[in-house]
Amino acid sequence: MPPPLLDYLVAHEPLFRTTRLPSLYSDLSVQKRSNPEGYTANATAWTAALTRLAVAGRLPPDQNTLVLRTGEALLDALASPKYGPPHNLGCVLDDGVARGVFIEMPEFLGTEKSIYTRSWIPSPGSVLRWGLRTVGVELGTGSYKAGGGKVRTGTLVVVPALEEVSNRLQPVIAGMGPALTDRVMSREAFAQEVGVLLAKSRGQSEDEGVSISGPDLQVLLRYLSRDKQLLSYDAEAVKFKSPASPTRPEPITQEDRSIASLKSLIGSLRRQTESLSARITTLQTQAAQAVKMGNKTSALSALRSKKLADRTLQSRLDTLAQLEEIYTKVESAVSQVEILAVMESSASALKTLNAKIGGVERVEDVLDSLRDEVSRVDEVSNVLSEPGAVDQKALLDEAEVDDELEQMEREEREKAHRAEEEKTREKLRQLEALEEAQREKEREREQQRERERETQREQQREKEREKDENLENALSSSIEKMRTLDIDDLRTGTFDAQGPVEGGSGRDRPKEQNELEQRHSGPVAQEAS
Repeated sequence: MPPPLLDYLVAHEPLFRTTRLPSLYSDLSVQKRSNPEGYTANATAWTAALTRLAVAGRLPPDQNTLVLRTGEALLDALASPKYGPPHNLGCVLDDGVARGVFIEMPEFLGTEKSIYTRSWIPSPGSVLRWGLRTVGVELGTGSYKAGGGKVRTGTLVVVPALEEVSNRLQPVIAGMGPALTDRVMSREAFAQEVGVLLAKSRGQSEDEGVSISGPDLQVLLRYLSRDKQLLSYDAEAVKFKSPASPTRPEPITQEDRSIASLKSLIGSLRRQTESLSARITTLQTQAAQAVKMGNKTSALSALRSKKLADRTLQSRLDTLAQLEEIYTKVESAVSQVEILAVMESSASALKTLNAKIGGVERVEDVLDSLRDEVSRVDEVSNVLSEPGAVDQKALLDEAEVDDELEQMEREEREKAHRAEEEKTREKLRQLEALEEAQREKEREREQQRERERETQREQQREKEREKDENLENALSSSIEKMRTLDIDDLRTGTFDAQGPVEGGSGRDRPKEQNELEQRHSGPVAQEAS
């Protein structure tokens, strides 16, 4: 079940926010007198809301798309559980009629002038009623306001919704072929096309479809014919304007009605064959299932129905093939008529042009005259080109011309030479700059290498200092220990770093200890003695 209209408007119409509902459902006639700006905002919101409901196909009570039926049913459908029905909504409808947003349906269908014509006026009575309403006086039943804040019953065309549907139809119309058979269809087929388009715009599938009401279809056809000049129509057929035609479409002819009827019948037969094919498949499945279950009676019944459906389908297919053949011949005949019309117009154009030419004799006379004039021009040219015809020395000094040419060539050579020199100097400057940059890079690399070598030398010196310090520390330790040794043990060399060694020899000591003893044995022995 679709949501209530108020919930739908709050969810989809930006001007119908929840915080604005108290103002929207207050007495609009009082607002119009006491707060004109607030009334204008609320009137705009209500107009947008009614337009949105129309495009969505939610206008009560008939769910029309283009036609709004006013009255108690409209107020009840728009009622709020908290604030009740809108009060004096007729003020908004009256203002919408005055601005051309809403047009009374009889006036819309009856007028011959476009609603976009600047001088278009619904009726003198409407102008008079609008003028009186602006000063607070109501005349007759023209106003949609009724007693007690109600709305008068009436039928209004919602122009913004009409324009939106028309805009959605434009690509469909533009995509039609140029042939007459492509641009003619029955009213029922047109209504189906519009229904499919509306279903897509509302997020529904094509299979669901939307059934456009009779008043909606009548209003839409009138609008597309009179105001947009995209089609012509009658009670049976609709014919669209050719894309290449700058004028409005021609009136419906008997041939158009026949083509529309033939296309409708072919479409109906195709739908019947599709339905019969689906039924045959279903019956075949039912028969197979009945056989599996051993239900012979059901299987025979399904097979008999399938046989009848097969015969009907074959009959429909034969009829459809005949109608399609007829339609193909009609298309061919239409093309031949169009070709013949083009040939006739071309023949007429050629006849007119040949009449302007005047026949072969006139052409020959023109050519003879042209040849005579050309001969005269050639004679004059020959006379002027003869030697001595004019004093060439008086007209032209060849030496001066040669000197001037030589001067110009010399200046050009000098200019080219200077340009070449400047180019060479520029190249030299670039080379010097490049060499300087390379030298600078080489200096930087050399400095970097020098810094690296200095770092390595510093590290080597640091290692040597650490080694010397280690040797000095070892030597100092050895000296301290040697001071406690016996002189005889020192002379015989039978000790190690920890004290005397029984039977020890220099070969059994570590190499480093032997070196230390050799380097320092003399001074230590001297100090010990």
